[in-house]
Amino acid sequence: MTVTVIIPAFNEEKCIAEVIKDIQKESVDEILVIDGNSTDKTREISENLGARVMIQPGKGYGDAVAYGVEQAKGDVLMFIDADGSYETKDIPKLLACLGDDCDIAYGSRYLPESGSDDDTWIRFIGNKVFTFLLNVIHGVPLSDSLFLYIAAKRKVFESIDMRSPNFEYCIEFPIKAYKAGFKHKEIPSFEKKRTAGDSKVNAFAHGLRILWVLVKGNW
Repeated sequence: MTVTVIIPAFNEEKCIAEVIKDIQKESVDEILVIDGNSTDKTREISENLGARVMIQPGKGYGDAVAYGVEQAKGDVLMFIDADGSYETKDIPKLLACLGDDCDIAYGSRYLPESGSDDDTWIRFIGNKVFTFLLNVIHGVPLSDSLFLYIAAKRKVFESIDMRSPNFEYCIEFPIKAYKAGFKHKEIPSFEKKRTAGDSKVNAFAHGLRILWVLVKGNW
């Protein structure tokens, strides 16, 4: 199976080079950067390092991921943040999980031998609450609800209707994939601090939207 790594990016010129360089090229066939109309050198740097760059026609994280899924050439799709926080050495581990008994492999920061250098108390508590609701309301047995570090077979995306344009995508995906009957596994993964720049996540505003999706299913 061929593998595409999708990297949504917006003004990440200080981070994107390290992310692309750290991806083990023997494990993937395509690096696809979805550029959210950056005003810095994100696109230029990415192309110079051999990534294929597509300009996002819409706005938002979920919209970028969905567009990346449409444009990707691989049989297996992976998502990596452009800020350098994902542990790229876990790519082979995620891919190794896929098989007849696993359609989606999730990285988790809350399994033994995992963790995060980028968690704040607000994010930690919020994630624990969201994960509890994900488990109880929707029955999805995951330990980390907001860490979309995954490897998934293309058929998963072809079978579910994803609608969230923003960070709610992270919670909508596991709910719909699980309810569609797709099998998953989790592996421990460590989240690093972002390499440089500022986070695009507003813990309060995006948290409210994610809570609404969890409780009301409104996507």
